Amino acid sequence: MVLVLCGAGSERAVVRVPQWVSRVCGWQEVGRLAGSGVVARVSAFHLLWAGVAGEEVAWVDQFCMHGVLRTWAALTMHRQNALLTVPDATVDGALLRRLFRRLSPPA
Repeated sequence: MVLVLCGAGSERAVVRVPQWVSRVCGWQEVGRLAGSGVVARVSAFHLLWAGVAGEEVAWVDQFCMHGVLRTWAALTMHRQNALLTVPDATVDGALLRRLFRRLSPPA
């Protein structure tokens, strides 16, 4: 079994419990995705992004994602949910802006 913990401080929570830390075989830190590699990595990350043009993926990353894989995962989930309600929804600026608002609601 593999358990993946994401988020700042999750490793400190595991270290505090000896029964948990004794079962950790390895730690992996995933940093921000770098500029030119974003398109290839995001396209391979999920099939929903495989058909999206590289320029669109780069724009999404620059506009909202900033190379953070966790944010890409959240956007992917919101996009999947959008496709459940409108199966033939295309990825366009209007849809992406609507999904961006779900990632970071107004203060």
